[in-house]
Amino acid sequence: MRKKILLGLGGLLVALVALWFFVLRDDAPPPPSAASAAAVAAASQSTTAAPSTTAQSTTVAPTTTLATTTTEAPAGVSGIWEADLTIGSFDDFSSSFVGFRVNEELGLGIGHTTAVGRTPEVAGEFIFDDSSLLSATVTAELGAIVTDQTRRDDAVYEALDVITYPEALFVLQGPLLFEAGAEGEQTLATTGTLTIKGVTNEVQIELVAQLVGEVIAVTGQFPVVFADYGVEVPSAPIVISVEDEGIVEIQLFLRRPAG
Repeated sequence: MRKKILLGLGGLLVALVALWFFVLRDDAPPPPSAASAAAVAAASQSTTAAPSTTAQSTTVAPTTTLATTTTEAPAGVSGIWEADLTIGSFDDFSSSFVGFRVNEELGLGIGHTTAVGRTPEVAGEFIFDDSSLLSATVTAELGAIVTDQTRRDDAVYEALDVITYPEALFVLQGPLLFEAGAEGEQTLATTGTLTIKGVTNEVQIELVAQLVGEVIAVTGQFPVVFADYGVEVPSAPIVISVEDEGIVEIQLFLRRPAG
C-alpha cells in the first residue's frame, strides 16, 4: 500500500512539474514586431557622450557639454547592408535572430501550447539601389537554436540533423520597391527560397522594413511545412502531437559594412 501511495505521489509530482513547465510558465515570446524592432534600432544609435569638463579659471565653474542623440537617415540606401549582431540582446530577443513557432498538443489535460525556438547566429546580406531591394540572403546556424527547454533543444537538433546540415538558407529575389526617404514601415511581399536539410523549396514571404537613421530594421514571418524538408517533428512522452506546419520568424538589424 505504501509503495502504491509513493507511486501515486510520484505521478502527481510529475504532473505538477509538467503543469509548471508547460502551462503556468508561459514563456513563449511574442512574434517579432516591426514597431519594437524600429525602437531597438533607434536606441542603438542614441549617442550620449560622457561630460567634457573644461576649466575656465580658478573662479569660474567648469562647463559641461552633452552630445545629442541623432537618428538622421543617410542620403540613400544604395549598396550592401549586412546584419549587425551587436544591436539589441538575445536575452530578451531584441537582437537579430531567425526562429520557428509551432503549436503542440500536450497530455495530462494540459492542452495546447506554443513552442518557440530561435538562433542569434545569423548572417544577412541585403543589396539595395536607391529605390528598391535587389536581393537578400539570410543564413542561420541551426545548432545554436534555443527554446525554453534543453530537452526540446536536443530534439530539434536531431530532427534538423544539425551535424550534417548546420545551416538554413533563405534567398530573396528582387527587385522590390523600397523608398529610402519614406517614413514608417514598408511592406515587401515576394517569393524566395528556403533551404533546410539540403532541400530547397519556394516560399512566399512578407517582410516589413524601416530605415531608422543608419539602421534598417527588418521583420517577417512565413509558414513552412516541415515534411517538405524531410523534417520529422520531435516527440516526447507528454507530447500528444506537434503540428507539421509552423512559422519561420525573422528579425534583422542591417548596417552598411564598415569601410
